Formats: sequence, C-alpha cells, structure tokens
Amino acid sequence: MEHPAYSQLRPVTQHAGVVLCDNPSYTALEGTNTWIIKGDEDGAAIVVDPGPDDEGHLNVVTAQSGGEVALIVLTHRHDDHAAGALRLRQLTGAPIRAFDPSYCSKDAEPLVDGEIISLDGISPTLEVAHTPGHTSDSVSFFVWASQPQESELEGIVSGDTIAGRHTTLLSETDGDLEAYLKSLDMLEERGKNVPLLPGHGPDLPDVSEVARKYIDRRHYRLDQIRQLWAEHGKDIELKVMIDEMYDDVDPVLRHAAEQSTRAALKYLDAHPEEV
Repeated sequence: MEHPAYSQLRPVTQHAGVVLCDNPSYTALEGTNTWIIKGDEDGAAIVVDPGPDDEGHLNVVTAQSGGEVALIVLTHRHDDHAAGALRLRQLTGAPIRAFDPSYCSKDAEPLVDGEIISLDGISPTLEVAHTPGHTSDSVSFFVWASQPQESELEGIVSGDTIAGRHTTLLSETDGDLEAYLKSLDMLEERGKNVPLLPGHGPDLPDVSEVARKYIDRRHYRLDQIRQLWAEHGKDIELKVMIDEMYDDVDPVLRHAAEQSTRAALKYLDAHPEEV
C-alpha cells in the first residue's frame, strides 16, 4: 500500500503505521498523517497527531489502534495535527501530552526533551526530541523497536519540522529560523538512513538526506536576501523582495513565503556578522 491511502492503516515500519486524513490543502499536502505506534501483539497503541476534529477520521484511528489507545501525543499545536485530540480522548479515554502544557489533558504532564516514553503493554518506545522552529512547541518522536540504544531506530515522526514533500513555513507568531536550523542539524546528524515519518506527505527513507536539503534551501533564501540588499539596499520593500525571491511560487502560497521571509530577516538582524 502506497501513499496516499485514505481512511486505512498503512504499515510503514515494524511498529509504525499511518492513517491519512482526507483534509488536503496547499499546506497539508494530501492531508494530515496520523501515526499509530504499536506492535502486532500489543493490546494498545500510542497515537501521534490525531489530526483535525474530523469524526470519520478519528473513528478510523480508534478502530485501527486495535481496541485501545493508551496515549495521545502531539508534535505541535496546529489544528490540522491537534484539534482532534480532545475528541479522540472522549472516544478512548487516553491522556493527551504535548510540549506546551496548555495542550495537555489535566491528567498528563507536558513532554520533556530527551524523555523516553515507555508504556506497559506497548513494545515500541518513543524518544522525545524538542525540535523548535516551525513553532516553539514542535517536537519530533524517535520510534525505537524497544528500548533506545538496545534496539533498532525505526523512524522519526517529524510533524511539520520536515514534510515528505516541499518545505515548511515558520509560524509568524513564534517561528524561529535560528532554532529551526539547529533542529535540522540535529535531525541530519541522527537521522542517517532512518526513515522519515512526516506530518504531511509520503514517508521517505533517509531523514538526514531530507534535513540537508531543508538546510541548504534555507541558506539559499538567506543568500537571496543578501544579494537583494546588495543590489537595492536594505530599505527594499518586503513586497518587492518576495516578488524577486518567489517568482516561481503559486500565488496561493504567497502568505507562507512572506512568513518565511520575515523569519529570515529576523535571523539576519540577529546575526549581522553573516550579512
């Protein structure tokens, strides 16, 4: 079974399968990937990113989790990943955990960078990695076959930090290019030959390879800004800058281009030695 495959569980690794929500858009690509983490013999599952508050999708996720959801975890707060969490909790009784405490259920603690999530009755474990940049609360989950360092690292669930196709916009409220580049550096270092399990788009065989492309693309955009400053001065209007930099981008994505450019300008303002 290949991506996209809606409303069914598509196995990707030994312990990770994906249910694709039918909520396609320019930013969500074919839709949101909801990841179900469990072993074949496990009586319960961990659900990563329930997706939007879509009753049909959540019913499929509940059914494909094998009868019991032990925990719901979020890669970040955006509605296309997190809005369905409360309804899935109503359906399953599972607690909700996120890096931002305000998105956790009352009976659950916030996620902690470096934490190992190991639950009775579920054979795989999750290692939490804080990967800010897209948003300040973004995390990735390293899926281990059993205990970390004692088993195979099967994949990295990246949320919107890395997508299976195209690049990722940085939030206009708390997106941060400096933090994002550090997150990508870590994923490049640790993700060599490890499958990418993204929040949108198809899974890919090598996190490190995709992270390097993302890093190179961000530096390409920074170089474009430097060149435009050299040609037109630093008082160049943002609209003119975006017209020059994104002349081949669909106009529907112009707002995303503007957000990313503002994040790049903020980065360069904080690093005058790189200008």
